[in-house]
Amino acid sequence: MVCHGCGRPTTVDVEDTTPPFSFRALDLQQRSSDGKKAWSLTSPEARYDLRSSVARALRPEGVIFDKGQPLYKLVASTGTVINDGAVILLEGDIRLQRLGKDPLLIRADRALWIPREALMRFDLSPQVRNLQTRISARTATLHLDRDLLKLQGEPKVERWSRPVPLNVKRSEQAPEILGIVKEIQWNPGKGDLKGEGPVTITRRPPDRTVARRPQVLRASRLEANTLKQEYTLFPPVQLEDPSENSWFRGGEFTIDTKDQWLKSKAPFQAQKGELQLEGEQLRLDAKRTLATIGNNCRLRQGGDALQAQQCQWNWTTQAVEAGGDVLYQRAASRQLTRAQRIEGSLGPKGSLKATAPDGKVFSQLQVPRRAGPAKKPAEARPKPEPIVF
Repeated sequence: MVCHGCGRPTTVDVEDTTPPFSFRALDLQQRSSDGKKAWSLTSPEARYDLRSSVARALRPEGVIFDKGQPLYKLVASTGTVINDGAVILLEGDIRLQRLGKDPLLIRADRALWIPREALMRFDLSPQVRNLQTRISARTATLHLDRDLLKLQGEPKVERWSRPVPLNVKRSEQAPEILGIVKEIQWNPGKGDLKGEGPVTITRRPPDRTVARRPQVLRASRLEANTLKQEYTLFPPVQLEDPSENSWFRGGEFTIDTKDQWLKSKAPFQAQKGELQLEGEQLRLDAKRTLATIGNNCRLRQGGDALQAQQCQWNWTTQAVEAGGDVLYQRAASRQLTRAQRIEGSLGPKGSLKATAPDGKVFSQLQVPRRAGPAKKPAEARPKPEPIVF
């Protein structure tokens, strides 16, 4: 069976003339207005009902083209073709794979394909996968002409730290990240993704055991680029990490999962272990375990406090550098130091070195009074001898 454009089948290889007809093969093809291939659908066996113009195909396979080039490859268990391809219902183990250097796989048990509208609707809990991410939803709609995929019904996003082949149905790896949003709009070709909130993300770092509680991140909405692996969260943003005694409160920030950095221009407050941080223009470099605060930096640990225009802190070595109107207060010795630059390490055993362009550093230190030696009690005077007459 062959169909060019939207016309009737032009060739039919008939085995049984009693409707419905049984064909040795089904071959549907359609071209766009410029003559380039738009889509094709084939099947090794099909049954066709002349009265209803319905063909039922076994193990159908299809290709969807973009500007004459293959873009998606399609397979399913069964297919029902209505009006020579006006509507196509696919059922069973449906797999729609996007071709190219950034492969994408959509799996579902039922899909409705309307070629004239360049539209495919998936239901019965479809899943979308690339090499490191899987998104599950109640329904999904693919707008082929706009290269836009919409996932609805509180989509669940799972991300692995290492790539997982597309042909693996279930990964033995536990996902590092699990996120839930209200709705997702994704442009697979460009990688642009928008997630309507509220957004809740649970993250368990690869080295963290199940016994330890994961990180929990909340935001109002999410925007990302899955090709660049950059994710931007919008305020109010809150992060809790009970296992590390850490938290974050702030505005919009962006995470790069590939190069492992985080940056935010908005004011923030945070805690990492015993150290409290606040300021603006934050950047975290996970590979170097380095936090940089570009404006209005404030650090506090125990009774010690550091204030400066900019600062850097290494949360592994406790090394710290600060510059611009530096004010350092140390509670143990009631030390107060003012300088233009200071560097050293924090903590009870830490030490800091202060410098200034003109060599003038102001430091005030209160030394507790030392108690003097105890006075010896005055010796008792000997009693005078009694007077004898």
